[in-house]
Amino acid sequence: MNMSGHSAGKGRHIRYLTHARPFPFRTIVAATDLSDGSSAALRCAQAIARHQHAMLLLVHVIDPVGYAFPGGMPPDMDRDSGAHEEMARIEAEVRKQGIAVHSRVETGVVCERILLSLKDHAAALLVLGTKAITGAGRAALGVVTRQLLAHSPCPILTVAPDESETPRQFGRWNNVLVATDFSAASLSALHYAQRVAGNHLIVLHSARCGRHVECPNCLERLRFLAPFDEAHGLPVDHVVTGGDPAQAVVEAATRLKPDLVILGAPSPEHQAGDIEQSTVVQVISGVSAPVLIVPESRYRSEDEMIAEVATVS
Repeated sequence: MNMSGHSAGKGRHIRYLTHARPFPFRTIVAATDLSDGSSAALRCAQAIARHQHAMLLLVHVIDPVGYAFPGGMPPDMDRDSGAHEEMARIEAEVRKQGIAVHSRVETGVVCERILLSLKDHAAALLVLGTKAITGAGRAALGVVTRQLLAHSPCPILTVAPDESETPRQFGRWNNVLVATDFSAASLSALHYAQRVAGNHLIVLHSARCGRHVECPNCLERLRFLAPFDEAHGLPVDHVVTGGDPAQAVVEAATRLKPDLVILGAPSPEHQAGDIEQSTVVQVISGVSAPVLIVPESRYRSEDEMIAEVATVS
């Protein structure tokens, strides 16, 4: 990666923290299709809820197309008939861990029902599982996931399936990579990153202007927006590079292997084709680490000053 600037706050001689700070989430929704591929996402949601003492809502949505067959559903839809029993079983297992949990089985358009659940429960986080990485090296993101990325009112955490027989451990995010283009959503993402990173924070910006080598402005903005955290002794590295932003994030994640990648959410005005080609979808599809997608903060007044500085040329 071609870097024009790289700063390590005083953190190289600071004793690292022993654990990450918790996610700032109190109500978590985990949407599941009850497939084996969603197990990692469910474990991740449980870990966050347990560490945070949060309420966990498990949601499974049955597509109404299953009721369009008066002679009985096709074999591949038979699994929906046992959805209530399976969700009740999962809920009971989660409750044994001391986690406050509820489950719901909904019928309707999947994206609409999930969004309604987020609204009804004032959810602060939605956890989704992605499919396995394909032969082309990309995760399969369904239509529902792409729609939720643009329309969810709360952050979304996407979790890829386990790549080995050893289940991953979730819930503590020691090394966090956050990318910002200085948009409102990416500033919200940076805010979350500063709150959850435990041992190390890497802040990345890919300058589209092509002047990143000789121009110090972007690096100075990053240093202003994410200074060394004196209160928690958190080292912060600032990196400015050029080229395609998605490729820059994927390359950095591949090399640095962060526990978590954080990005700003696509604008709700994005069309379906735009979402498919967005930086967010390309990053989710190209990295194995969980990815937190953060929408623009509703509390704009809190971010007025840093947003103004971030957008000054």
